[in-house]
Amino acid sequence: MAVSEHNVITRGATGTFGKQIVFRQRNGKTVMCKPPCKYPPKTATQVANQERFKRANNFAKAAIKDPERKAYYQSIAKPHQTAFNAAFQDAYNKPEVEVTISKGTVIIKTKGKHRIKEIKIITPSSTGFAVFKNNHWEYPLKEKSYIIMIYDIAGNIVRHSAGPDNFG
Repeated sequence: MAVSEHNVITRGATGTFGKQIVFRQRNGKTVMCKPPCKYPPKTATQVANQERFKRANNFAKAAIKDPERKAYYQSIAKPHQTAFNAAFQDAYNKPEVEVTISKGTVIIKTKGKHRIKEIKIITPSSTGFAVFKNNHWEYPLKEKSYIIMIYDIAGNIVRHSAGPDNFG
């Protein structure tokens, strides 16, 4: 990129010259550079990731405006990490869960520091919410097929199922 400050011929020039040089104005100076290249259209994965990033950023901005949530995220932040970064990370990454069944009860444990808002269990005959007990969530299970929907405070939803998903 070349910068032209005092050249009478190129002063104030803008546009493309011979499909090889582009003249632009930056801070009152004429800048000569290569023409921009065309990028291929974004894939569905890239668009989804951009939306996920935007949602996480908006969540983190809102979280640090609320003193209670900001204090929580500051408490779980790593050394040299801000509350904003901790909130962003919480919203960007879905919670990891471990589901086990013991004596007719489904036990859901979360890994990491994600705060779970609620856990909904759907079975062919009923729908209910798990109860938080002793650092894990519990729900009495009478059937072998179920769908578990885990909702965290950042708006992430994790789905876990066993057996056939269609309860028709």
